[in-house]
Amino acid sequence: MRILHILTTIYQGGVRSVVLDMVKAQKKAGNEVAILCLLNEDRYFNNTKEFEELGVKLYRGIYSNNKHPLHISVIRKYLQNYDIVHIHLFPNQLFSKIAFYLIPNDKRPVLITTEHSTFNNRRKYSVLRHLDRWFYKTYSKIVCISKAAEDNLKGWLKMPELDDRIVTITNGVDIKKYGAAENNLPSVIDYKSDKRYIVMVARMNYPKDPLTLVKSITYCPENVDLIFIGGGALNESIREEAEKLKVQDRIHILGNRDDVPQLLKGCHIGVLSTKWDGFGLVAVEYMAAGLPVLATDVEGLKDVVGDRESLFPYEDYKELGKKITRLVQDNKYWLDKKDYGLDRCKLFSVDKMNEKYLALYSQSLKEAGKSR
Repeated sequence: MRILHILTTIYQGGVRSVVLDMVKAQKKAGNEVAILCLLNEDRYFNNTKEFEELGVKLYRGIYSNNKHPLHISVIRKYLQNYDIVHIHLFPNQLFSKIAFYLIPNDKRPVLITTEHSTFNNRRKYSVLRHLDRWFYKTYSKIVCISKAAEDNLKGWLKMPELDDRIVTITNGVDIKKYGAAENNLPSVIDYKSDKRYIVMVARMNYPKDPLTLVKSITYCPENVDLIFIGGGALNESIREEAEKLKVQDRIHILGNRDDVPQLLKGCHIGVLSTKWDGFGLVAVEYMAAGLPVLATDVEGLKDVVGDRESLFPYEDYKELGKKITRLVQDNKYWLDKKDYGLDRCKLFSVDKMNEKYLALYSQSLKEAGKSR
C-alpha cells in the first residue's frame, strides 16, 4: 500500500507519537509511507530524525496559518499519489474533503481519519454539526481512540448511516521501550535522592491544565518537586504561578525532550491534568515506566486509567495534593499502584494498535474495490 498521513505539525504532542508508532509498523510491513506536515514554519517541521531514519517521505506545506484555505491546493497535489490517506485533526479533515473532490474519480484514494479527542470547540455550537456531517460523509472509516470518543462523536453527528464507518482503535505504547529505559534525570536537573519527583508530560497548551498540579504542591510534603516536560504557551503560566506561590525552587520546566522514557525513570508519580482528553496516551507511558498515575476524572482518560482512586476532579488541586501525599508517604500503596499500572498498560500495546490499523486499511481498500 501507498500510505500518506496528513498532520498539522510533527514537532511534538500525542498525535505525533501515535503516528510515529504507526508508520514504524507500516514501513516494517513493506508499505510506502509518507507524511505531509501542513504548517511551513521551521518550528513545526523539526524533530524529524526518527521519521527520516525509517525512510518515511516528508512533505512540507507552504503556509504558516493552520486555517489557511489554500492548504487545499497543497493536499490536492499529493492525494492522487496514494492508496490510503490518513488525516489527523481539524481543519485538515475539512480541507482534505474538499481536495478529494478536486481530483479525478479514478485517482481518488481511500480517506481515513482519526478522532483524537472526546471533545472539540466546534461542538459548542450546534450549527457546526452540519459542517462536520458534510465532511465526515467522505471518509471510508472514522477511527476513535476510545469508546468515549466514539460515543461522543456519534452523539454529536446524529447520523446512524455513518455508524458502521465509525470504529474504535485505542492508542498503543511501546511498553518495552519505557520499561527498559535507564534513569537520565540526574543529568538534567539538580537531582536529590531524598526528593520525590512528580512529572507531567504534555503539550502545555489548552485543554491541558498544568496549573492545577502547580497549585497542588502547597498541599504536598516539602520533599516533593514537580517536573513539566513539553513545550507550549502554558509554561510561562507555570512559572508565574510558581513565583506567586513562592515554590519556584521546586518546579522544573524542561520543555520539549526526546528522552522522555529516560526522564520518567527518575520520577515517582505521573500526573495528567486536563479539561478533556480523548485517550491520554501519556498515562499508559507512565504505567509502562513503572509510575503510579494520577489523572483528571474526564471521559476517555478515566477509562485508560481504570482506577477510581487514581482520579481527581478537574481543577481540584487540594484533592490532587492529597493523592500525591498518600503515594509519597505510603510505600506499600505506591507499590500496589505501580504494579497495577504495569499490568494494565499491557492492554494498550502498540503492536495491537498497529495490527488493527493495517487490517482496517486493507479492509477499506477492499470495500472501495481498490484492493492491493
